[in-house]
Amino acid sequence: MAEIEVRDIRHVYDQGSPDETVAIERINLTLQDGTANALLGPSGCGKTTLLQIISGLLQPTEGHILIDGEDVTDKPPAERDIAQVFQFPVIYRSMDVYGNLAFPLRNGGVPEAEIESRVHRISELLELDDILHSSPSNLGPELNQLVALGRGIIRADTSAILFDEPMTDVEPSRKLTIRRRVKEAQQEFGITALYVTHDQHEALTFAEQVAIMKDGNLVQYDTGENLYQSPVNTFIGHFIGSPGMNLLECGLSQENGDPHAHLGPHQVPLDSALAPRLDLGWTDCHVGIRPSSVTVQVAEPHEDTGYLPATVDQVEMLGGFQIITATLDHTDVEVKARVAHDFAIDEGASVWLSFPPSDIRFFHDHEAIPA
Repeated sequence: MAEIEVRDIRHVYDQGSPDETVAIERINLTLQDGTANALLGPSGCGKTTLLQIISGLLQPTEGHILIDGEDVTDKPPAERDIAQVFQFPVIYRSMDVYGNLAFPLRNGGVPEAEIESRVHRISELLELDDILHSSPSNLGPELNQLVALGRGIIRADTSAILFDEPMTDVEPSRKLTIRRRVKEAQQEFGITALYVTHDQHEALTFAEQVAIMKDGNLVQYDTGENLYQSPVNTFIGHFIGSPGMNLLECGLSQENGDPHAHLGPHQVPLDSALAPRLDLGWTDCHVGIRPSSVTVQVAEPHEDTGYLPATVDQVEMLGGFQIITATLDHTDVEVKARVAHDFAIDEGASVWLSFPPSDIRFFHDHEAIPA
């Protein structure tokens, strides 16, 4: 098991040439011993480059990789005790599943009795017992990916395992089962794991903490709950969640010491704790609120309760709930709200929306202002 430290890593492809490309700006990240982590971000953000630098497949332009405090930046992959499971599993077709699992141990001179014991322990954990003597050529991609995982963790000295988009070739209906087995294996052996993906659902269901990258930068490294509830900027707010956070451009005012956001002619009260942190002269301000936090009412309020009038533009049924898209009256401000699957509403209907102040996040220049 190992703690992995990414220290001041920067990487440039084709440095000094006209095609020079900065893939990673400068990243600092520590993966605690025995934890499950994910590296998440859109295509081209630098996450695979960072994974290859950690594994030793790529030498960084600047910075260092430390494993348990030892600088391994110049060490090849074989000397880092790190296993890697690639997007498309590397399987020896000339061997059966048992032979594939046993190969790293035989290559390391492990006694055959111990090999048999470890192979059966891994195969039981990953539920591969019934196919140990099958040829990988006769298995689907999801089973081959599990064989590749088993081969990665079977060595007693494996300190960490890295996954590079491992579910790309797996049928959607099988992904949950595969991810569950991978998670169980990681927990069983206490292996430090880093799972690279562009799929937020995969990242958030696998990892204890998720590092989100954008344009070669590490934007936020946090638990799934904090990423959802307390995004550090508008990118995280929009990127996490399905649909993402409503980000509504607003103005600012203050009444009797209490701050308010203005959405056209409408006022939205903000958490009073924000007051000392806000500047009424600011521009480029946004209020953020999750669709699940927006309260929707069909009946017109009998008194001023803070509900804002809106018109429903679209109603989408998504599994066990609906997403309503509505435009605030007398504005072009579009708001999404999550409601129950049996909430009766039609496109074109008038509704009233409420934003609880405790659920609102305020952003200036796209950065979160903490309450």
